[in-house]
Amino acid sequence: MLENISEINIVRIGKCITYSSLKEIGEKIVKSFRGMIEEFKIFHHEAPAVDTIDALLLTMILHEEIGGHILGITDADLTTQDEDEFYNTIFGGKNAMNDVAVVSTRRLEPSDVTSEANYDLYVDRTIKVSLHEVGHNFGLTDHASYKSAQDGSLCPMSRGEFNKFGYLGYVRAIIDGRGMNFCDECTQFLKKSRPFQRRFARLLKDKCDLH
Repeated sequence: MLENISEINIVRIGKCITYSSLKEIGEKIVKSFRGMIEEFKIFHHEAPAVDTIDALLLTMILHEEIGGHILGITDADLTTQDEDEFYNTIFGGKNAMNDVAVVSTRRLEPSDVTSEANYDLYVDRTIKVSLHEVGHNFGLTDHASYKSAQDGSLCPMSRGEFNKFGYLGYVRAIIDGRGMNFCDECTQFLKKSRPFQRRFARLLKDKCDLH
């Protein structure tokens, strides 16, 4: 959609994570997408306590009720309509029809999230999945291979082979291995798309000013 996505609305669905941690996530997103995302706002969306929610439905609800460029974070499992049961629960997803990405923290929790070290790991994992999904909002695609950034960590867009690891193994091997910086390929793509995003944002603003 590429509407004005220089601002991102971070929406907590439920009480999966603290406000200060949401702020940390927002700051890391702005830093990783420097020049693309300039600011963030934090919202809380009241939702019934559920164990699962359809990922596509959630993106549509957030788009309708909040609007704009959105990252939704929930502690419910995000489900899809994939016929293969192995793939019908996801860590995160992006709606191709709008600028809404959603992340589930359900399978990112360490065994004891109450300890400070484990909670920090939990937030770190949430940030890394968030960067991956927000990257899709800017047109970045998955790396099937394990592509590294200049600091040696995996690019946030690295996906790997999920069925090789299973959920827990995937979190430890892929998500924990990701960093906060994008690889050269993704960085170049973002640099090339930046002028188009800004031009679109100006056109959108001019259109709004005319009404």
